[in-house]
Amino acid sequence: MSEPLAIPVLSGDLVTLRPHRESDAEGVFQRATDPLAQRYTTVPLGYTPEMALSYVTEFTAPSPDQICWAIEVDGAYAGSIDLRVLEVDAGAGSLGYATHQDFRGRGVMTDAVRVVVRHAFEDLGWQTVRWEAHAGNWGSAKPVWRTGFPVPTFVPDLLVERGTLVDGWISTLHAPAPHGPVTSWDEVRAALERSA
Repeated sequence: MSEPLAIPVLSGDLVTLRPHRESDAEGVFQRATDPLAQRYTTVPLGYTPEMALSYVTEFTAPSPDQICWAIEVDGAYAGSIDLRVLEVDAGAGSLGYATHQDFRGRGVMTDAVRVVVRHAFEDLGWQTVRWEAHAGNWGSAKPVWRTGFPVPTFVPDLLVERGTLVDGWISTLHAPAPHGPVTSWDEVRAALERSA
C-alpha cells in the first residue's frame, strides 16, 4: 500500500492552507448546508454536524489518494480544497474545492487554487491537473480561469449527483502552468453558454 500523502502547510497572498482541525467542523457544516453548495456539489442532503465532524477528522486525514486542506483566512475557516490522484500513470490528479459562503467573491479561492496547482506541479511533480464542476457553477469556474486553465468543455452527463447523471464542465491544465487567464472571462462565458 502506498504511503499517505503529506498535507503541508502552504501560504498564498490571502490564504493559509493547512490540515483540517476539529474546530473547522462548524464552518464545514455551515458551508455544506448553504443552498449553493446543495445545488452545485454532491454534499449529501440533510447534512448534519456529525457528518461535518467526520469530514474533518476522517475524510480529510492523510491518504495515499488525496491531499485535503482547510483554507484559513485571518484565522477563520474559509473553505476546503483538495487534490486527488487519478488512477492512471503517476503525475495526474483532479482538483476540487468549496468556499464558505462568508468568503465568496473576495479572491480567496483563486489564491488557494494558485497555491495548490503550484504545489502539484512544482512539489509533487505532476504534469496534469483536472477540474470538473456542475454546468452552471460559475463561482467554481472563475478561480480555475484566473489560474490559467483553458476554456472548460461542456460534457452531458459528466457527473453523478445523488444517483443521477448531471451535465458538467471539465478543463485540464498541464505543467508548466500559466500564471493568469489565457482568454477573457466574457469569452469563457460565451463559449459555455453556447454549449449548454
